[in-house]
Amino acid sequence: MTITELYNKLSDKEFQDPETGNLFFHAYMYIYDPEKEYEIRNEILTIKERLKRPNNYLDALVLNIFDEFCDYLKQKKFGKPFLYDYLIKHEEDEPEKILKTLTQEAHNDDFFKFINEKVKTHINSNTQFEKAYVFVYGFGQIFPYLRTSKFLNNFEKYITGEYKIIMFFPGTAKSSYSLFDLLNDENPYRSIKLINEQL
Repeated sequence: MTITELYNKLSDKEFQDPETGNLFFHAYMYIYDPEKEYEIRNEILTIKERLKRPNNYLDALVLNIFDEFCDYLKQKKFGKPFLYDYLIKHEEDEPEKILKTLTQEAHNDDFFKFINEKVKTHINSNTQFEKAYVFVYGFGQIFPYLRTSKFLNNFEKYITGEYKIIMFFPGTAKSSYSLFDLLNDENPYRSIKLINEQL
């Protein structure tokens, strides 16, 4: 599926309705050639702006999962300093400890609550635009601290019927995820439907 075809699908009034599609888990994946990573990032923002036009009036929330993780670490206290500052200070002299801490924090439910609060604020914001989608990308950046499958498993309980989450994944997904076609992830979550295979 091309990025234009993806936009056309997201513009479809029936697909915009959170009550249509995969009713058990409102999450979808758009899988693309890893060589187009930076091109797709720009296209995500283009799609967001196109969805705001009068024929749609949709305001999609765009989240870079790695940037959100950094923001989460920057607001979490670790004694006197914030955790982010502590990790940056000690990343060279204690690399294994820092890796372990980052991985633990990326799987901490507080991080998923942090993401959920941002989504809820967006959904509940009082604007003239409808809210139907949350776009999430940056899984290559946050690897290996958080795998795509773990994000899905941990965030599932927060996904409501108010929106559909569209995940952008650079790689392939057949019997298992393959990030950038190089790094194997766990098996895809059973409820996920892959946008470019489904359509």
